[in-house]
Amino acid sequence: MKINITKKEYRLLLDILHLGEWMLTAHDQEEMPEKKKYQDLVQKFYSYAEEMGCGNLIEANKELNKYYETREYEDTSEVNEIIENYNNAEFWEELVPRLAMRDAEETMGYDAIDKMSPKERIHLLYALEEKYHEEFMANDLANLKIKK
Repeated sequence: MKINITKKEYRLLLDILHLGEWMLTAHDQEEMPEKKKYQDLVQKFYSYAEEMGCGNLIEANKELNKYYETREYEDTSEVNEIIENYNNAEFWEELVPRLAMRDAEETMGYDAIDKMSPKERIHLLYALEEKYHEEFMANDLANLKIKK
């Protein structure tokens, strides 16, 4: 099978590949063998950058035999804004439910919550989450304090 794409589509593909690789490896402390097949495919597509008129965005490191995004790519791509928006949304989507569950466990105990029906648990946690959503919408993190 052969896939034909335009140079403009290839440029967009670079962003999708970068986003995928970022999601795959952003928090890794070391290389993970199970991710190699994905990274190899990214490298394969990056290798066509020069041919597709994007040599200014992807460069080869001959010593490491790998391709990397250039500074120009980082400065001109919209992916950083996409990543920032994703991180911000993910932060709130993780923080609020965790705080709600913590509060529920502190007041009722883990066993009591575990014995609730899913409907009861959702109702309880929804009320607690709403409290946090309202607080954070009004004050962001200004009132969030760590007690020792």
